[in-house]
Amino acid sequence: MEVHTNKMTLLTKKFVAFDLDGTLAESKQHLEPFMSLLLCKLALHKKVVIISGGSINQFQKQFLPYLNPDPIDFDTVMNNLFLLPTSGSRRYEFDKIKKDWEMTDMEVFPPEEKAKVMKELEKIVTAGEYGVGSITEGDDVIEDRITQISMSALGQNAPIDKKKIWDPDQEKRKKIKSDLEARLPGVNIIIGGTTTLDFLPAGFNKAKGLIRLLDKEDSTINDMIFVGDAIFPGGNDYSALEAGIESVKVSGPSETAELIKGWIV
Repeated sequence: MEVHTNKMTLLTKKFVAFDLDGTLAESKQHLEPFMSLLLCKLALHKKVVIISGGSINQFQKQFLPYLNPDPIDFDTVMNNLFLLPTSGSRRYEFDKIKKDWEMTDMEVFPPEEKAKVMKELEKIVTAGEYGVGSITEGDDVIEDRITQISMSALGQNAPIDKKKIWDPDQEKRKKIKSDLEARLPGVNIIIGGTTTLDFLPAGFNKAKGLIRLLDKEDSTINDMIFVGDAIFPGGNDYSALEAGIESVKVSGPSETAELIKGWIV
């Protein structure tokens, strides 16, 4: 599977999908004005998909308040925008009648599997294993996002500088993932963000969420290009590449911005 970045590739695509944290914005930081402008311009001509391990509440804090389409273009941008929180296990589309975002799809996480995940993670946090929970900023390390459980080792709202140095090579999370996989065979464990592990129903990942959207839109993986920062084995963006979706790995928002600029000019 090749990685493409050129403008000719985009011309053949109906959908452009982006990871959120680390790709469009820094971890849990708000969308910057320059990125909002670029996304709105892109959404005038393409269907734009934003997928994240974060919950819809995180989208409402980090993304939506900072997305500012021109009033003239508002309907087009909103009609061409899809939000896929919790790794695509939920999908939201803008209802132009209600003027609000409505959930249009959801993957069920079996309660018995969720209970097993919560039990194992609570053991880790209580014991302080792997350094998890050692320097949190007062917010929860474990979050039940209904269709996904996430463990943020330093807490969701820890300072970004602390997050970046905690596990820059993913080795800590690879160890936790390996240890837990043996005890949680009915769950898919994925490395996300800078300090996060996401837990989803067995077999579910971002690629599944993206493909469900494509199926609903009577499209195929050949109609989409995906941009993410965690396109590496075990990373929460890697499944898109594995599924055959043409993918571009970026190092952060500034590189994503340059990519979009090259596509829209």
